Amino acid sequence: MGRLKDNIKALAEAIERESVLIHRDALIDGYRDVYRFSRFGINKLIEKAAEFGGKKGARTLKERYGVYTDRLDEALELLTIIAESSRLIDFFEFNISSMEISVEGSILVEAVGRSEKPVCKPMASFFKGFLSEFLEKDFEVEEVSCSAQGHERCVFKIKPLP
Repeated sequence: MGRLKDNIKALAEAIERESVLIHRDALIDGYRDVYRFSRFGINKLIEKAAEFGGKKGARTLKERYGVYTDRLDEALELLTIIAESSRLIDFFEFNISSMEISVEGSILVEAVGRSEKPVCKPMASFFKGFLSEFLEKDFEVEEVSCSAQGHERCVFKIKPLP
């Protein structure tokens, strides 16, 4: 964990330099509008863009700021900082033994409201892209329950791929 703590300052600098201020309400309204058209296939485009964003963020941390680890728990610690500082969620935690990420206060749930299906697939795609690129291993991340469905938290299952 010492290596990770050494890189927290670089991560904070990266977030500050690489992020763009976007009004939260604009994001909520935008995703609400996009979600309405998800049955026409636009959701796949949004998921690919989110995955690319995760990969790009991981590459930026490694190449520009020298932040590296080969441990999933440390990569998830970094993802916790990124996710919570993005203000796209209120709370992020992970459990290595169950290979799960739990999120509360998802801006995507706020945008869509109640739903029979999980609505945070773009977030799962971002997590997948980030972890796969940062750790240089293939991962799948799937949302298995969502606050929009009435669950207390959104839960994402992390699956390492062979």
